[in-house]
Amino acid sequence: MVKPLNKPNVTAEKVTNDFNTIYDRHDPYIEAMIIENCTISVQDAEAIEFVNVRFRNVHFKEAKITKMYLRDVVFEKCDLSNAHFEEVTMHRVAFYHCQMTGVIMADGRFNHVALENCNLQFVGMGFCNQKYTSYNECILKQADLYENSLKYMTFDKCELTGVNFTNTSLAGIDLSRSYFDQITVGIANLKGCIVNEEQAKILSTLLGLIVK
Repeated sequence: MVKPLNKPNVTAEKVTNDFNTIYDRHDPYIEAMIIENCTISVQDAEAIEFVNVRFRNVHFKEAKITKMYLRDVVFEKCDLSNAHFEEVTMHRVAFYHCQMTGVIMADGRFNHVALENCNLQFVGMGFCNQKYTSYNECILKQADLYENSLKYMTFDKCELTGVNFTNTSLAGIDLSRSYFDQITVGIANLKGCIVNEEQAKILSTLLGLIVK
């Protein structure tokens, strides 16, 4: 049984709908803010830190931020599609009802991260370390989780068809409450994975079995 995630502690009250008024490229630290109803399109930025921040209805239009750090941060109804957040570090972060199609978070570090009702089709999360991370009613079709380290994970009522789990151990990971008709995973990496009967039949094809 995976223990409950630690939720973000967001107490911010100050509100802005113009990100440029609070962002300083030379001192990229933003704390205790509610950022809403705006577009963030920073390019080739590095090491922006967000602490105690709530994003509401924010469009990260073609944003490219490397080594971003997020602690106690919530995203609500945001559009992060096709954004590039390589080497992101997230601690106590939540995404609710977000569009995240094609977002790149390769080499990321996730700790106590919750994603609920999010569209993560074609997301790129290769070489990530995900610990205490939950996906609830999310679409992860064709998502790339190549060579991930997954610990204390939950996938609940998610669409997982086409997910790439190559070189990712699924030991202790429960997929039984989600759906897929095909995933990419090595036989050795399936050991200890929890699946339902229908999923077991699908995965049996990896072993060359014919189920009658």
